[in-house]
Amino acid sequence: ELGTVSNLVTFNRLGVLPTAGFQRTTFAHAERFDPQRLRKQFEHVRTSCAACTIGCEHIFRPKRDMSNGARLEYENLFALGPLCGVDDPETVIRASQLCDHFGLDTISTGVTIAFAMECAQRGWWDAFPVRFGDAAGVLELIPAIARREGVGALLAEGTRRLARRIGPQAERWAPHVKGLELPGYDPRALQSLALGFAVAARGADHNRSGAYQADFSAEVDRFHADERSVRRAIETEDEAALMDSLILCKFIRHALQDRWTDFAAMLAAVTGWDVTAAELRTTARRIVDTKKRYNVWLGWTPAEDRLPERFHCEPVPDGPAAGAVIDRERFAELLRCYYRLRGWSEDGYPPERPAGG
Repeated sequence: ELGTVSNLVTFNRLGVLPTAGFQRTTFAHAERFDPQRLRKQFEHVRTSCAACTIGCEHIFRPKRDMSNGARLEYENLFALGPLCGVDDPETVIRASQLCDHFGLDTISTGVTIAFAMECAQRGWWDAFPVRFGDAAGVLELIPAIARREGVGALLAEGTRRLARRIGPQAERWAPHVKGLELPGYDPRALQSLALGFAVAARGADHNRSGAYQADFSAEVDRFHADERSVRRAIETEDEAALMDSLILCKFIRHALQDRWTDFAAMLAAVTGWDVTAAELRTTARRIVDTKKRYNVWLGWTPAEDRLPERFHCEPVPDGPAAGAVIDRERFAELLRCYYRLRGWSEDGYPPERPAGG
């Protein structure tokens, strides 16, 4: 009913909401982004994909703009709001509009801007003009990024390349995995997902690893990952790989009682293929293996399966997740466990021949 916008207030309460460039995990003005409050402040319509009963799309129109508005989801709300220290919903809607207009990814845009803000805050990039909380500055930067004008030309390269230009300290801190900016989940407070981010072929992508499902459940301790966390990270990664291949929306996951059996039934209904749940599990693992092989072919090394240095050495300062940090040696053990359970080498290389063929 309220869409993923409602995640922001919930994640703030749990202490997993990245704020001020991943320096904190709670935002003092999170209530300003409460979906009920937003619906009272702004014109709002709900839409969906054809014939979908979920209707996850929520379009909000800014007050000073008579355009068609912008789709608000948790990810653009977090990235262009709390992560940049911006507490004005109007600004976030307008920033989302700009990203849509220029074809910019809202997560990568917001994370890169916030990273530049922190580099300026720490004295690593004194020339960067925008600081946390500068709503007008964020709105000015988005067109500059799209047109590669001024500092926008540097931000347009993303956090990894920007960090290389700034210097070694920035490279250790840059919030990306394999060049993909982190989405709206602080890894220190969701350590099953932290593993999922590190090992994913595409990098830090919450749509490729749904390990947060385990972290938000009673199955594991979200602050201290163990082998159960590894197994759930693998399970959700395989599930995501198969759902993407079947072209299924991930919002249907919790509507299915026996997902793999239901996936097989759906595929059979469309294609007439006689396929079992076990065969689909093998297929999913083969997909994950193949993506890793492709990365190896392009030059992947074990050093790529890593998290930004901050999450290993800077504990969460306060809030519900106060003190949370990812122990480096323990994380290395989890990586080895993941590789072993995948049937890969101890340092993360998959077998040359695909599983099951």
